[in-house]
Amino acid sequence: MKKSLIEDLLAGYEKTIARLVLYCIYELSFPMGLKRTIDILKGNKSSFVINHELNKLETFSVLPGYTRDQLSDIIDILINQEMIVVEKFSKDQAEGSVLKLGSKGKDYLEGKGKTEFVLLDVLMDKDIPELSEDDQDLFYKLKLTRRQLAEENDIPAFMVCSDMSLRNICIKKPMEPEELERIKGVGKKFMENYSRQFLYVVRQYVTREKGV
Repeated sequence: MKKSLIEDLLAGYEKTIARLVLYCIYELSFPMGLKRTIDILKGNKSSFVINHELNKLETFSVLPGYTRDQLSDIIDILINQEMIVVEKFSKDQAEGSVLKLGSKGKDYLEGKGKTEFVLLDVLMDKDIPELSEDDQDLFYKLKLTRRQLAEENDIPAFMVCSDMSLRNICIKKPMEPEELERIKGVGKKFMENYSRQFLYVVRQYVTREKGV
């Protein structure tokens, strides 16, 4: 009984968090990017939020206890499940993207969808078994860099690179562009836009923390 009870509770917990995020996107009067969607969920009272009266939304500050990293990871999972759709746009020679509720997301809000997903690894901040204890430290530094780049460009984190790519970088620890380019999952766009920032993190980690 105990095991089935906790399994039911955790499953319900995941579904509630997912629905809150989906409802936040659903109730917006106009679509927004990742950064501002997270601002609403966390209850960030920025001038943009106040000027557009977003603080009056039902989902404003509904998940204040979660980090931006956790909320972005949750949104990434829902995007991968096609519950949230990323729509790119171009305006005044600037490019960006907004989040919209997909048809699967609408069904899930209405209790019709039976999509299986796992949010607990994000919410409970569990260790990554594929990496050593030292490499996990580098992994989180790289993950933070990815999150910062994603927010600067107002895109989901997975569009910068995948977790698997980050793990490969942790294991290989490339110090030069040609070494980074050989890592599985690292493509031309990544090299052009983000290689400098990630190489900096790896170099700092290896030289300062590892004493190389």
